[in-house]
Amino acid sequence: MANESVEEATEKTYFGLTLAQHAERIRKLATERGLTGDVFDRVTAKAVAMIPTVKVNDAAQR
Repeated sequence: MANESVEEATEKTYFGLTLAQHAERIRKLATERGLTGDVFDRVTAKAVAMIPTVKVNDAAQR
């Protein structure tokens, strides 16, 4: 159990969530929107892959 805490503490976060947490939220949203099968798999995989590439600067928040 102590090992899990170390792994979680060192896992990189994006916008306050780990990629696994983002993936879960994306899967939930995709399901709510009725995506299934190959479309569901493609959309969720692409969305999770894009998260580390998102850049936010001050201008975007104004």
